[in-house]
Amino acid sequence: MRIIHTADWHLCDTLGRNDRTPDLQPRVARVAELCVEHRADLLVIAGDVFSEQASVEDMTRALRHVRDVFRPFFAAGGTILAVTGNHDRNNRIDMVKAGMDLAMPAAPPGGVLFAGRMYLANTVSLVKVADRDGDLVQFVLLPYPFPSRYNVPADSFQSKEEETRQVRSAVTDWLQRKPTEAAFDVTLPTVLVAHLHVRGSEMNTAYKMRDADDILFDFGELHPEWRYVALGHIHKPQALSGSETVRYPGSLDRLDFGETHSDHGIVLFDVRGADPVRPVRLPIPPTPFHTITILDPDTELPKLAERYPDHATALVRLILAPPTGNTDRDDVARQLKKLFPRWHSLDWADPQRSEAESSRSKFDPRAGFEATVRDYLTEQLAGDPDAPAVLALADTFLAPGGRP
Repeated sequence: MRIIHTADWHLCDTLGRNDRTPDLQPRVARVAELCVEHRADLLVIAGDVFSEQASVEDMTRALRHVRDVFRPFFAAGGTILAVTGNHDRNNRIDMVKAGMDLAMPAAPPGGVLFAGRMYLANTVSLVKVADRDGDLVQFVLLPYPFPSRYNVPADSFQSKEEETRQVRSAVTDWLQRKPTEAAFDVTLPTVLVAHLHVRGSEMNTAYKMRDADDILFDFGELHPEWRYVALGHIHKPQALSGSETVRYPGSLDRLDFGETHSDHGIVLFDVRGADPVRPVRLPIPPTPFHTITILDPDTELPKLAERYPDHATALVRLILAPPTGNTDRDDVARQLKKLFPRWHSLDWADPQRSEAESSRSKFDPRAGFEATVRDYLTEQLAGDPDAPAVLALADTFLAPGGRP
């Protein structure tokens, strides 16, 4: 079975005043093309299909787009299997899922999913999928560990610590029991699909979520005897614990200015009998993000269109020194907003503030050390032809084990 692994689409998302649909839909369409090009049998989405702010109407429009672009994939017998993440809100997901189940039951006789459609799992599940040759692969599905998804009653804990302990225990107990149950076929290759934060993974910041709210799992708690572990939740692509078969594919696109890396894409792998699983990464270029510092609006403004040829589509943060002479500040702002229609923020530097105060205004105090350093370098090197080489060198020092 040929499987493509992706995660963290965040459909219907916004960034400030900017709707991200024009960025996300073309990348979803590219995933659909890659599924057909590589003759995939199954697309796995490991959580956060939607943004938490998506309404049912937004989700309906997004699913219509998914249906349209994946029509050739479905017609060829392809299947989409998704689990819910922390941004997929239960009430709206349950409503959408109920409609999907009415159209075709999610649990057909024999436990083997019908091909040619999309499935969305909002509770722990065990399912089987057949490839084009009729060979079966078994999937263990773990949505993000909200208490309601793991039958942990809300009145059974009195603190965040108790909630975390109980939910973590419910997840690990379910995983440990599953291989001993009658429905589990030990003769089939099995893939774990989970939206979880695994300890030891590299991340910049928790996307729209406080670190204190997350639940960390040790790698060993996942019972890594599975043929492949398809993870979602951490937006930076990576393999864990030295194993190429335990992976986060990363987010489908950059989602905020903390995600400055350019490595976005999906993972293709083949589960075939006892053959080794050898994942291959398929890149998808991300939306351009720029942080632009303008020290002399009079001389720099006329050159910006040439300097940033993607100015019509890029998401941009603008930081400007106040104009001098007779130049009007409002006129400068109007010119910039016209040149960069998808501007995210426009801030005027205040020369009266101390360097420390200026620094605090530009960087998110909740961001981690690595994200703050890389954001600063990106800003300072904006437009410098050596910027990619300097940032790549910085990444070698910022990576775990890279600092003395």
